[in-house]
Amino acid sequence: MAKKSTKVQSTRTETPATSSLKAPKSDRKGASSKHKVEESVVNWYDHPEWYELGFLKETPKEAKFLEAVFKKHVQFPVTRVLEVGCGSGRLVREMARRRYDTTGLDLNSEALKYCKKKLQEDGRHADLVKGDMTDFWFGRPFDAAFNAINTFRHLETEEAAVKHLECIASNLRTGGVFVLSLHLIPHDGDLWGTERWSAKGDGVAIRYALTVLDCDLETRIERLRITMNVDQNGKVSRLSDEIRLRLYTVDQLKSLLSKMKQFELVGVYDFWFDIQQRQRLSRNSCDTVLVLKKL
Repeated sequence: MAKKSTKVQSTRTETPATSSLKAPKSDRKGASSKHKVEESVVNWYDHPEWYELGFLKETPKEAKFLEAVFKKHVQFPVTRVLEVGCGSGRLVREMARRRYDTTGLDLNSEALKYCKKKLQEDGRHADLVKGDMTDFWFGRPFDAAFNAINTFRHLETEEAAVKHLECIASNLRTGGVFVLSLHLIPHDGDLWGTERWSAKGDGVAIRYALTVLDCDLETRIERLRITMNVDQNGKVSRLSDEIRLRLYTVDQLKSLLSKMKQFELVGVYDFWFDIQQRQRLSRNSCDTVLVLKKL
């Protein structure tokens, strides 16, 4: 299913270890509220204006990195780009601002409505399509595609992951690139912990917490709880949701990629999104950005 990515720089404190949905990096302390809290269980992707707030600050940095990837790894001008599992569309909107012919695909109607509204406010346009990221066809190939941090890991089976990569290959121009970002299990990593961070916007302050509830290495499923404490001008709401993500070691990722003869791995980076800091897939790989070129 095409659910969301998460990334970027706000405020974080962290208990030893890992959530696979890496929170933004920063060193400020999150705000707290003494107001009465209204609690509810929600699909956090149905609140795109709130979940994306925690990940907005590095959006320009991520877009700049994508442009650097295009320049370094693509031999023709990149003008037409696709984000699969675009969610709130923060990257779709940023790439549209940079004048790319941009398409976003997602299953969540609320997120797509929000993205359309923000595009209109910004005076920009992008094609937004409701669809499954394991089954799509646009007819006209893209120069580049990207799947933002851990969106890919919502695909819980090998079959779904392969279908997704095959769809990307079918919709990508020869010589074009697919930028895939995901969190891997390092060989000595701690699979348990809570990450906390915070962010502020117009009239709203949000404290986020992401907790690993269960981690099964045999089924390769990680279950997490995401909590948002939302303070809107003194009215405080606590929203929580649970999500499931597929686990990958570096060897499991390499095994998956070996099945995809349509792609060549041409670059490995990390979540600092620095094109000058090329990495390699190793036992210590964790926050990983792959650049796959369509053959």
